[in-house]
Amino acid sequence: MQYHQDGFRTGNPRVAKALDSSAKPATHVDVLIVGCGPAGLTLAAQLSAFKDITIRIVDQKSGPLEVGQADGIACRSMEMFEAFGFARRVEEEAYWVNETSFWRPNDVGVIGRTERIQDVEDGLSEFPHTILSQARIHDFYLDVMKNSAHRLEPDYNRRLVTLEKTAEADYPVTAEFECLDEPNKRETIHARYVVGCDGARSEVRRSLGLKLQGDSARQLWGVMDVLAVTNFPDIRLKCAIQSAAMAAFLSSRAKVGSWCACILSLMNWLRMKERQIAM
Repeated sequence: MQYHQDGFRTGNPRVAKALDSSAKPATHVDVLIVGCGPAGLTLAAQLSAFKDITIRIVDQKSGPLEVGQADGIACRSMEMFEAFGFARRVEEEAYWVNETSFWRPNDVGVIGRTERIQDVEDGLSEFPHTILSQARIHDFYLDVMKNSAHRLEPDYNRRLVTLEKTAEADYPVTAEFECLDEPNKRETIHARYVVGCDGARSEVRRSLGLKLQGDSARQLWGVMDVLAVTNFPDIRLKCAIQSAAMAAFLSSRAKVGSWCACILSLMNWLRMKERQIAM
């Protein structure tokens, strides 16, 4: 069912009527978002729904994400995607994680399946646990932004150089960016608010003199995308496989076939190497 607050309008209801604005990027905005990762795109997509909020989102990368990094999607994330209007698109493309199997060594060291359980408990959510390339999730967010009244799109090739608080009342924060695609050019943006969504090595956080709160875990992982030719019986399931030396996690990346991700925890291997070096 469609509701037309301002009268019926033909065309795609997911594409808002564009605002009358200059094609030139704004130098003064309400919100400046630094970083086009999941956090930055989520915020930009949400703010783009409000016509009276001006937004810029920038990133030092040369363009949108092309290869996924963290592809597992929890049920709660699917619920959020439903609010943005693209949960069904994720369901259509993604692998659904319905079961998980566990493989462990027995008393004599032979690895075998010990459990096979339902992945998501009944009643947790109306949406499944899924796996889909993070790049596709970014594509869906970019569609939401581009279809908004702002026709919002990220400005890539922008590396943050300085971030300062000024005495200006209306736009108290000034950010200067190096334009990586245009040598010797810099761009200055004045904002009411700046949101740092630029990851663990945040330049925004460094510019503000802030430190990362909490502890970072010392973990060593190896990740491979594999097109497996195998008779392993659980290749189409999410699997946790443990041995004396290390642990591995397998998760399918496709609805059909045997394309999967193999994630290896190498901490035990690293500890053994450290002990050998110490000896």
